[in-house]
Amino acid sequence: MEAVSVVVVGFGDRAVAYTKYALAHPDRLNVRAVIDPNPFRRALAKEMFSLSDDVLYADMSECLKLGKIADAVINATMDELHIKTAIPFLKLGYDMLLEKPITNNREELLELKRVADAHGCKVMICHVLRYTPFYLKIKQIMLSGEIGDVVEIETNEMVGVAHSSASYIRGKWNNRKKCGSSMLLAKCCHDADLLCWFNSGSKPKKVASFGGRHYFIEKNAPAGAGTRCLNDCVIEEECPYSCKKLLIDNEYFSQYMFTEFNKKYEDITRDEKIKSLKADNPMGRCIYKTDADIVDRQAFILEFENGVIATHSMVSGVARPGRNIHIIGTKGEIQGFLEDNRFAVRTYNPANCLYNERIEEITGVEAGDGHSGGDSRLVNDFVNMELGLPRSISATVLEDSVNGHLTVYAADKSLDCGGITEEVK
Repeated sequence: MEAVSVVVVGFGDRAVAYTKYALAHPDRLNVRAVIDPNPFRRALAKEMFSLSDDVLYADMSECLKLGKIADAVINATMDELHIKTAIPFLKLGYDMLLEKPITNNREELLELKRVADAHGCKVMICHVLRYTPFYLKIKQIMLSGEIGDVVEIETNEMVGVAHSSASYIRGKWNNRKKCGSSMLLAKCCHDADLLCWFNSGSKPKKVASFGGRHYFIEKNAPAGAGTRCLNDCVIEEECPYSCKKLLIDNEYFSQYMFTEFNKKYEDITRDEKIKSLKADNPMGRCIYKTDADIVDRQAFILEFENGVIATHSMVSGVARPGRNIHIIGTKGEIQGFLEDNRFAVRTYNPANCLYNERIEEITGVEAGDGHSGGDSRLVNDFVNMELGLPRSISATVLEDSVNGHLTVYAADKSLDCGGITEEVK
């Protein structure tokens, strides 16, 4: 069976994560062309996949002129570019693996679906958490009926100080107008999708949400804080959030933080990194004094049409990052922490009026397989879809992804309106 061929639009970090599958399974996935305005990213793609210069494009218009040259597109552009880069390829009949979030508004979401349907295209959204062995095992147990019918689902995501700094305070998702997405959409559309997946068969009905931005703001900056950590801050050495501690001493997410050099991270010297942080690299800014405007905490409560209640909360500045889940059914419950790769299954025990419990241990997650093993499994399912082979129970198509996005839109509207209840529509 011939390998599925793809055009990659946007060869950033997520595209690299997904296309690693082609290196491990060249008999199943083949990268035929890459589109990226950055010459370094194109050169990286050329090296990874032994591509010729004539299939490396700075602009997608040149590739579109050729018509349909592959089976599908992997679209891993930034949030605000998804729709304008997706629709032209759908109109040529390409199937698509599209990075989340799809878009930040209902009108564009439905337009994408309309175009895909009109041209017979299959669109799969990168809801990678569905594919982690952790959440997949939870779904399998739910489908077995062991915990009965779902009554309530509780999830929360603790983003962590370092990740928040890199992406949502100093980083490129820190400003709603600039990146096109709210915090809930950029970070937690994964979680909204999980809630809808676990309660599949019933649509979300109404939602209310509360939150705000309270901690990493200028009025909370300690005395002596400057505007850039390594330039004018007299308390840099003692500040726990110094960019030097995060990116030089610990190299946390550093491989994503020095892209202006347009070379591989391992080739960037310490002196170059420090010079960058002293100059105009946004990562060098005081964590309290950025242009960030998205929330650092938000919670919503969601009611489904079948009466199931779900809650989700997001908090940025926590010591231990990770995701909790607690699903309560009519016969039992499931409770666990994703990063522990284990969860408890409990059922009521009438003999002592308490419960029986067993621990499910998750194995088989390879080091470097992003999102707790979800990245490679997502691409594998996409390839199976293209080859007409059976797909896993994690499989999502565009129709499945709509409900999670509509939930987020309604939750953000509720937040913006002071927590009033909004219909999910």
